[in-house]
Amino acid sequence: MNQYHPFILPFFIGFLAMLVILFVRYALWFRGFSKENRKRIAVGLFTTQTLLAIKEVGAEALLHLKIYRTNPVLGFMHMSLAFGWFLLILGGKLESWYFTGDFTNPVWYAIFLRYFEPDSTHLMYHGVFLFFMELALLMVLVGVALAFTKRLKKSILRIKNTTRHNFGNKMALYALWLIFPLRLLAESVTTAAHGGGGFLTASVGVLIPQSWAVESELYFWWAYSWSLGLFFLALPFSRYLHIPTEMVLIFLRRWKIEPASGFNPDKGLQAFEVHSCPGCGVCLDVCPAINKTEIAFQSAYFVNQVRRGNGYEQTSGMCLNCGQCDEVCPVGINLENLRHQTRSKIFNQASFNHSWMPGSMVFWRETTEVVLFTGCMGRLNPQTTLAVKNLLNEAGVSFIHMDEEESICCGRPMMLAGAAESAKKMMDRNRENILAYHSKVLVTTCPICYKIFKDEYNLEIPVLHHSEYLWQLIDEGKIVREKSALQLAYHDPCDLGRGSSCYEPPRKVIDSVGQLQTLSRQREKSLCCGNNLGSLSLSENERQNITANTLKVLTLDNPDVVVTACPMCKKTLQRQSQVKVTDLAELLWETHPSNSLKFSKKIEKSRFLAEVK
Repeated sequence: MNQYHPFILPFFIGFLAMLVILFVRYALWFRGFSKENRKRIAVGLFTTQTLLAIKEVGAEALLHLKIYRTNPVLGFMHMSLAFGWFLLILGGKLESWYFTGDFTNPVWYAIFLRYFEPDSTHLMYHGVFLFFMELALLMVLVGVALAFTKRLKKSILRIKNTTRHNFGNKMALYALWLIFPLRLLAESVTTAAHGGGGFLTASVGVLIPQSWAVESELYFWWAYSWSLGLFFLALPFSRYLHIPTEMVLIFLRRWKIEPASGFNPDKGLQAFEVHSCPGCGVCLDVCPAINKTEIAFQSAYFVNQVRRGNGYEQTSGMCLNCGQCDEVCPVGINLENLRHQTRSKIFNQASFNHSWMPGSMVFWRETTEVVLFTGCMGRLNPQTTLAVKNLLNEAGVSFIHMDEEESICCGRPMMLAGAAESAKKMMDRNRENILAYHSKVLVTTCPICYKIFKDEYNLEIPVLHHSEYLWQLIDEGKIVREKSALQLAYHDPCDLGRGSSCYEPPRKVIDSVGQLQTLSRQREKSLCCGNNLGSLSLSENERQNITANTLKVLTLDNPDVVVTACPMCKKTLQRQSQVKVTDLAELLWETHPSNSLKFSKKIEKSRFLAEVK
């Protein structure tokens, strides 16, 4: 039984080269793991986590369920290519094993089986194998057709933006597009020359003259082999490296491997994360800044720049860090953290002087029920701070406004800029001050402060955003309002919503005083206001473009008031909105019986000005 022909060489050489390159690269990345992480791999290998990783590989690396949930058509395209090819590999191996009775037959034999065994009608179950293999081939061909369509008219796949390719990506992409049509043609020509074939290849084969098929058969198998070889050779140097790397990453996460500190895109877990990005473009459509800036800095481009080792210095500082891309990334790459680490590398030489901060610890201060922290933006939005204080007084709550006079930043802006060590000095000082009050709860009016207090401070008391605490007071009957017919559109701030998963309390507060509208982009899909502290270098014009787009969504149904729960969002939206913009605390205070008449006049005035404009 002949199992070799020279046309297999392009495939075999490309495949072998890919394996060698992957082995070397993975070995270098694994060397970056700490001893503790290596122990985790050794222990995790023989636990149920390995079985769960296998299940996840099937669900995400083959079926692409996360992409499917975001965009069913795009998900189907990825699934058709990945799962269909897997079925061809699995089915081909089983079929070649059945033909030879030898499981260890050469790797190329299963790939080119139709050439070596063109007519299998003499074997039992040949029809089952033929149908299965050609159904899998048809599945992949559908995926290829959708991928080609995506490049020509992306709207058919319900996407607005696609990633741009460099030379390596284009080489791999075009080779991938050719592989399966060439396989169909090669098998169909062989069917025309020698008989056999299934429902797909036989249908194509009848259109091919037998004499021509006999003469040209080898040309098609050579072409098929070359397309495979080129794809495998290009894979380690293109975005398609994500195919094997994502599978490895899934196992590493299941084994609880921890990333090393700092910016390390060429070793350890961070290397596997960076090279697992498929460049699928899902993050492009959800980015509030897409097509609104001169330079494309979206995560798909940023990660590609990190892989190349250049260009990321500029784009890492442009991102708003709104968390939209983290929310939809099908691979689950911690994109926000990667940007922070990149910024740390760039800005770690910045010098900050903290000599003005008192050096001694504060052990005790006046005890209070609530410590209120309004942050830097609280000073720029005194109306919100005043409203929260009035509401706490209305509810009879004992509180101390911690940063009313002794004001220092929460530290998150410095962390976003990459100055983590300097931020830690501020955080340590704040922690001493907060705990010295021996209060029951820390309440903050700023989502930026709220997130870092919850995630980084390790306080021994609960941390609540003012929307959460105000809802508690409403629920306990300490604050009472009469529900009105006011139409209210709520904007989810990035750090409060996606960053901290706080969606319901603000809505409950707003719903207690008026009619909450349903928006096309809300909750985890809410758009950034355009002035997130995450961006270090977006121009004012670029920020305003983002804000204008967000306001279109918020005011589509003509609300009476746009409500938010972030002083920065309020200030940003307010500058461009023709509709009144307010914080939910201000809304709650202005609807107090003593203020309601004045508030109604403000709404009427706002409506009149909007109509005039």
